[in-house]
Amino acid sequence: MSEKKVVGRNVAIALGVITIILLIGLVGAVANYTSIINGKDNTIATKNSQITDKDSTISSLNSQVTDKDNTISSLNTSYNNYMANHHHTDSEYDSMLTPYLVKVDLTASDNRPWLSTPYLRVHGYMCNVNQNWAYNCKLNVVAYQSGGVVAIDTYIDLGMIVGESWTHVDSNVYYSGSGLISWTITPEWTSTP
Repeated sequence: MSEKKVVGRNVAIALGVITIILLIGLVGAVANYTSIINGKDNTIATKNSQITDKDSTISSLNSQVTDKDNTISSLNTSYNNYMANHHHTDSEYDSMLTPYLVKVDLTASDNRPWLSTPYLRVHGYMCNVNQNWAYNCKLNVVAYQSGGVVAIDTYIDLGMIVGESWTHVDSNVYYSGSGLISWTITPEWTSTP
């Protein structure tokens, strides 16, 4: 019996040692598992924080995009409102290109020198204010004496005036009879040669 008790005691001690080893191993495994879980939790927390930062960045960028979209929409509205009130037809654009002559400091004076033929001196500038050239440019000069008598009805030839340029005018138009009481000077031109 004593042998049985010794064997039983040895088995019990061996089982106790094995149990203690297993418990120590289990505690170590649990500790290691807890460490791994804590590490994973920390990684997940870091990733969640990064995701939150990215979400915040995305939200900020979306807000900027919305602001830009609103600005573009406002500019489009302003442009459309402007265009609704400031537009030209094709004929209006064509008229901006068509030559147009204007008188600049163009004056006339009746000159009656002693013992010479009287004349109307026309001097100043004719300007083509549009882009296309003006051809066959001339000034129609009509002058009247008292009683509505036409003393002068003639043309001063100016030739061609290039677009957006000018020409100098200084001509004497001779007439006979009494002094002039009024006159008109009307520019004329064509758009083609």
